[in-house]
Amino acid sequence: MSTIDAINQLALDKVELRDRPYLLYTDTLSKTALNQLVFRYTAERVSYREDLIKRHTSTSKSGYLNLQLHSNRELDAIKQICQNATKPIVLLEDLDILLAYLATRPNSPLQLFWRNLAATRQLACPIWILLPKTWATEMSGKEGLWDIRVKFL
Repeated sequence: MSTIDAINQLALDKVELRDRPYLLYTDTLSKTALNQLVFRYTAERVSYREDLIKRHTSTSKSGYLNLQLHSNRELDAIKQICQNATKPIVLLEDLDILLAYLATRPNSPLQLFWRNLAATRQLACPIWILLPKTWATEMSGKEGLWDIRVKFL
């Protein structure tokens, strides 16, 4: 099956729970495939990395991120991304940067962040978090938190 056919069969816009986050595990998509995904589902493509840089440079007095101390702030930032969206679906890229960062910290808050992200409710629109398939293996024991809110491309 071609990538375009696979994208057309994902049905990202046919979700039952429109106020919750979803996971879309994929190998590295080409720019064309990402654009097709955005076009097909009238989605807004947002980079977590760019959003983090913008937030950090405009509000932080410190040169250090210390994201492990502020995981609730990062969840609020994801909610704000949905709130600011101008399209009915958000595709969030680069969240694996935060996950990798949290995984490398002593006494890692990754599991807590993952559980809180899965439990997030009352989003302004559905958000599909694009993650590399390698994270599916890493988080496989925690997939029960996500119920049916996981797809693979």
